[in-house]
Amino acid sequence: MRTFLIALLSAITIAAILFAGYAWEHWRGDRAHAPAAAARKILYWVDPMHPSYRSPEPGIAPDCGMKLVPVYADVETASGGAVHVSPDMQQMAGVQYGVVAYSTETATIRAPGRIVPDETRLTRVYAHMEGWISKTFVDFTGQMVEKGDLLLSIYSPEVVVGEQELVLALRIRDQMKASPVKEAWGNSELLVQAARKRLQVFDLTPAQIAAVEQTRLPVEGATMRELFDKAGTQAADDSHATGTVQTISVYSPATGYVTARNAYANQHVTTDTELYDLSDLRHVWIMADIFEADIASIHEGQNALVSGANGQAPTFTARVTYIQPQLDPQTRTSKVRLEVSNEHLQLKPDMFVNVQFPVGAARKLMVPADAVMDFGLKQTAYVDRGNGNLEARAVRIGQRRGGRVEILDGLKPGERIVTSGTFLIDSESRLRSGTAMSAPAAGQGHD
Repeated sequence: MRTFLIALLSAITIAAILFAGYAWEHWRGDRAHAPAAAARKILYWVDPMHPSYRSPEPGIAPDCGMKLVPVYADVETASGGAVHVSPDMQQMAGVQYGVVAYSTETATIRAPGRIVPDETRLTRVYAHMEGWISKTFVDFTGQMVEKGDLLLSIYSPEVVVGEQELVLALRIRDQMKASPVKEAWGNSELLVQAARKRLQVFDLTPAQIAAVEQTRLPVEGATMRELFDKAGTQAADDSHATGTVQTISVYSPATGYVTARNAYANQHVTTDTELYDLSDLRHVWIMADIFEADIASIHEGQNALVSGANGQAPTFTARVTYIQPQLDPQTRTSKVRLEVSNEHLQLKPDMFVNVQFPVGAARKLMVPADAVMDFGLKQTAYVDRGNGNLEARAVRIGQRRGGRVEILDGLKPGERIVTSGTFLIDSESRLRSGTAMSAPAAGQGHD
């Protein structure tokens, strides 16, 4: 029992000594910090949960029951828009600084594009006579044809009549040569010319008309090969000398790919019948969609870089040749047409591409985008005033280029601003100054 009492007294003694030491150190700490605390002037107290609430006296927040915290005079500068942040807090917040400076920015407008055929190189093949298709020699869409290739043959009664009229006019002219009436031969020559022009309206080639004129053969039963042979031409080769005179060969008026076919054997055709659509893809257009905010930066004659949408096709240059004057009301974009040579046919219609328009370089006041707090209608940057004081500065921003933004107003070249950790600085500023909303009068509550 005696041993227990001695141990208890010893423990009480040690505890008393420790408590006395702690009290002494606490008293010394308060004494050491007292001048510093006294040196800081308290402006008002705020609710830490709702900084918009201000009170001239310490106390408890009326709504959440939290203890009000003081806002010291050294938090605000003479301008009323600065916050003091200690070096330790800046390090914890990852605050970094940069200098506002001019830079030359090369602007590039990027837009999606689509390959389309050159509309000036589209050819529609029509029948220039009424009749029936006897045979087709171009039988599928996508087939490549050259100018002068045989497309089809048509039996046309009205062409047969026209040929008969030409033969008759030639015979009359021959008879009028021996006539004593001088005007007779001249009139007969007019008949020949009229008959020839009618066959030209039917789109007969000069070789076909010449064959009729030189043979003077009856139309019925005479083959095209016989006519060309008697005319002494080279057009009597195999594919071009088939059928009878009533069967008129139709040749391709241009070089290109067949993009539409509406011609089939035994089909009745008129002058309104579209037989084939031909597209020359050796030269194509690129239609790019440009937003209305960027359309003013693009002009006819400038070059653009075009690359495949899959990133595999090589980049090439195309030239802007036309800008459509109207906007698409749904997408708010305008069509810009570019032209490019396509000799190797690497570009296919309806292929998607990426188009880049370099719109020049301009000297602009630029800062990192993270340096600006963008609240929609208001933008703020924090300027270093030294000694941990950061001034909240209202700025007006312009275009964004990558990770940088243009400053139109509010900052000057050479000023040192916060470029990283801005969000935490802004939050601290609002917490300390109570300016998250328009502050009510002192002592008033909040909603």
